Amino acid sequence: MKDEATVPLYNDMVLALPIEGESFILRREGKYVLVDGGFKKDRIDRVLKRYVPQKDYLDVVVCTHGDRDHVGGLPALLDEWVGRVGQLWLPGRWVNVVPQLARDPDGFFEQLTHELISESKEASIQVLSVILDEDESEVQQGDLRDKSLLNRSDNIEPDLEWPYGFDHSFSAEGIPTEPEWFDALRRGQRELAKDDVASRAYHSARRKVRRWRKQQPSKLRTRIALYWLDLMETAKAIRDLAIAAIRHGIPTRWFDFKKYEDTRRASGGVRNFLVPINAVEQATPPTKLAKFLHLTNINRESLVFVAPPTRKRLGVLFCADSPLGDGPKFGRSFLPTMPPAMQRLPMVATAPHHGAESNSPAYTHLKDWSNIEVILRAGGSKKQPGPTFLNQHQYSLLCTKCPKAKQGPIPSGVAMKNPNSQLHLFGRHCRCDPSSKI
Repeated sequence: MKDEATVPLYNDMVLALPIEGESFILRREGKYVLVDGGFKKDRIDRVLKRYVPQKDYLDVVVCTHGDRDHVGGLPALLDEWVGRVGQLWLPGRWVNVVPQLARDPDGFFEQLTHELISESKEASIQVLSVILDEDESEVQQGDLRDKSLLNRSDNIEPDLEWPYGFDHSFSAEGIPTEPEWFDALRRGQRELAKDDVASRAYHSARRKVRRWRKQQPSKLRTRIALYWLDLMETAKAIRDLAIAAIRHGIPTRWFDFKKYEDTRRASGGVRNFLVPINAVEQATPPTKLAKFLHLTNINRESLVFVAPPTRKRLGVLFCADSPLGDGPKFGRSFLPTMPPAMQRLPMVATAPHHGAESNSPAYTHLKDWSNIEVILRAGGSKKQPGPTFLNQHQYSLLCTKCPKAKQGPIPSGVAMKNPNSQLHLFGRHCRCDPSSKI
């Protein structure tokens, strides 16, 4: 498919947008969902106008986690699409930072900087080093399944009703009540910090980190400083996103990974339309942790959502950067049991973490879970995709771009053209050699 000004419009489809970061559009039952918004520089609002000009209203905008290539473009989108976004779905781990970022960005960034530069900085550096090593590590290949821990049940009736999630509608009456703390921010908009105040606090904190980096130059200190600067950029994006939601009156829903981790029971979303796989929708209570721990982009805690398949509707699993499991070698699957009849329907999965090798356990979980026919990959760096993704020969692999082949991004996606569950693929088929070197 050529890089056309628009893409084919189907009743049910999922489209990977051609940007440097990651962003997907789902069209389902006449409604549009945007999952993540790429980098700030991607200008996702312009990309949507170019490739999906048929629709100027987004029923749901989802942010799966705080990585810059997922959240960076969303604040500007909300400001550009005033009155054209129905709901905003955000990670519950942010509830600990949004109130102070909104009311007192000076105090927030001062405390965040203090956690790095204070006398106890050695402890923070040790924690960060562990996080960095965890995110960049590659899991050993082999049978990663932990059958005794799989989150499955075999006593579900064989129908086509998705057994999880809430029966919310997309009307204002169908949206869960926002948590009290966020409602208080809405009611007290005049007390929130101005954008220029937040911007000065952000840039001042970044200058302090850069000075700290230069005081005793070393590879470790440089690595930590760059990571901390990323945290600050994440904090700014979270603040801008929350302020845009408040300013423009966008109903906001929160999905907590930690609550799911405790109960192993996901809930929330809109049943039979879009529901969380590894989160609980609720008013998450704040916890007393260091600021940086609330901002740290732990990929294994990325929110995962599914649009359940039916005989007439395209099923899509949005994996974000998740390995789709936890436990030793991520061998305990997050994916719940589908009704048997639903398991036979074709589905699309987005490539976990752009096809990165560190997320290789996810493909074992996908294989065990459902009738996945297509893996759709968006964004990523020259290190991606890895050999495990490239060796998934049982699936059709679609990519928006191919850094290894030096091919620029084009829109790629999957549609269900008619009610016989046949899929139509468009865009770029992956032809990378699994043995190719980066």
